[in-house]
Amino acid sequence: MRALTSSGARVQALPPGRADLLLAGAFLFETQVELSFLDASTGTVLAARGLVLAMALGVAARRRAPLVAAAVVFAALTGLEQLGDQANTSLVGPFASAFIVSYSIGANLEGRGLAVGVGWLVALVTAMAALDPTSGDALNLIWGWLVIVAAPVLAGRLLRDRARLARALRDAATEEDAEPWAEQAVAEERTRIAAELHDVVARALRRMVVDADGAAGLVADEPARAARDFAAVEQTGRDALAEIRRLLGVLRREDDELALAPQPTLAHVTDLVRRARAAGLPVALHVEGDAEALPAGADLTAYRVVQEALAGAMREGGAAGAAVTVRYAADAVELEVVDDGSSRPAPMGIAERVALYGGELSTASPRGGGQALRARLPFRSAA
Repeated sequence: MRALTSSGARVQALPPGRADLLLAGAFLFETQVELSFLDASTGTVLAARGLVLAMALGVAARRRAPLVAAAVVFAALTGLEQLGDQANTSLVGPFASAFIVSYSIGANLEGRGLAVGVGWLVALVTAMAALDPTSGDALNLIWGWLVIVAAPVLAGRLLRDRARLARALRDAATEEDAEPWAEQAVAEERTRIAAELHDVVARALRRMVVDADGAAGLVADEPARAARDFAAVEQTGRDALAEIRRLLGVLRREDDELALAPQPTLAHVTDLVRRARAAGLPVALHVEGDAEALPAGADLTAYRVVQEALAGAMREGGAAGAAVTVRYAADAVELEVVDDGSSRPAPMGIAERVALYGGELSTASPRGGGQALRARLPFRSAA
């Protein structure tokens, strides 16, 4: 029983075209076996084999061209009836093909297409009954409409609606399961951003105090140098003010035990690449242009972009190699991490972090496969 269940699951997982070919092959095999036991002349058997082959072709095309498939199957059935009672009443498989194509019209067509398909089936059954030398009353025709048209079409509609409902329920359940995790990830990322910005602002204020204290002692003896030191204090204060404004926009969860260790910057990307190589991911690093000073928070964000991209390549993408490019343009730093792993979304929270500093983030799948994550962070943003 388990083997049959496993085989059924594998068949359902096949692409539609391949599944139809498998069904047509099974139908052809069964009918050819039936014909081997048919007590009829050689010419009749050969003609029946040819007509059964045409039916198998119709079954194979039942989803791609349901109206054409129905025409082929019913035309072959009409031809089979012309071969006499032995071929007409002794075979079961050929009539199963009529149920298959009628079911396919109900399962694959909707709206006006379904109405046209049902009308087409009624016309084909009517024509087949009219050409059948053994069918002479209206009861046979009504029987054909009910059994060969109505029943399989309704079955197709029922199973189609059931499958659609099952998919909708499954998708809804997946979204409900994923939503809490996504919200939690975003909340944790915002907490992390807030903690890092807190550290950036604290260091900036400490630097301001030290520089201002030193400049105050130089006012009398070296006023030019004191003026430069005060200008540095002013710039540091502007940067800190910009970070504070961003901090106010971040929802932070209270956590007294949150560690505020010194944060890495883009200057540490070489160490990051070295650690990725030690973990088993070959990474090539390219730095283009002259390094420019980023605002402290943006510098940390640039590092996090590369860090999360490499972590995703190893953890989720299953990559065998990656390349990191750091490009210093006229007014921004551009980051690119390309790997040969599977395609996947951008790491959770990174887009929000980049946007916080007025940057841009995008992901793409290169033509040869893999994943490419690109980010652009401006050197300066409005304070």
